[in-house]
Amino acid sequence: MSTFNSLLYATRLVDAGVPRDQAEVHALVLQSVHDEEHKQYATKADFLELRQEVKQQILHLEVKTDRIEAKTDQLEIKTDRIEAKMNQIEAKTDQLELKTDRIEAKMNLIEAKTNLIEAKTNQIEAKTNQIEAKINEVEVKLSAEISGLTKTVNECKDEFLRFRSDVSVLRTSHKYIVWISGGVATMCLSVIALCIPIYLHTLK
Repeated sequence: MSTFNSLLYATRLVDAGVPRDQAEVHALVLQSVHDEEHKQYATKADFLELRQEVKQQILHLEVKTDRIEAKTDQLEIKTDRIEAKMNQIEAKTDQLELKTDRIEAKMNLIEAKTNLIEAKTNQIEAKTNQIEAKINEVEVKLSAEISGLTKTVNECKDEFLRFRSDVSVLRTSHKYIVWISGGVATMCLSVIALCIPIYLHTLK
């Protein structure tokens, strides 16, 4: 910024014939006008100071920008990690859903097999009850037949004893052999007739 030399200006006025006191007053007035006029203008020093301030602000902004970029990078890394974890969680969730579906299918199959086994068990129990009933019937019949057979055997024994007594009487008779043959045949037929029903029951 250009400077105004009031002393030089007053000297020149005096040299030009202006009284010194007037020249000094005139120089002071011009000095004040010059100073007021140049207050609104920026000097080179002002520009240098402003430039330095701007540089400092730019550096400060660059530091802040670097910090923001670093934080942004960190956030991006964290976001990528979170996305990776979310993908892993989704994959595990899908696997768990598949396993759950498989388990449900197996449970349904087991339940169906259990129901089938229960139905077969009920059928077997029913058949077992029928068989037990038949066995009881057979036991009753066998008991009756055995008691009857025992009675028949006892009767046969009695008859055989009578037969022996008759044989002792008929030893001298010429019909001895014929009579013995007929008695033995009759007894064998009786025993066979008693054994046939028992054999038929065992075949059932």
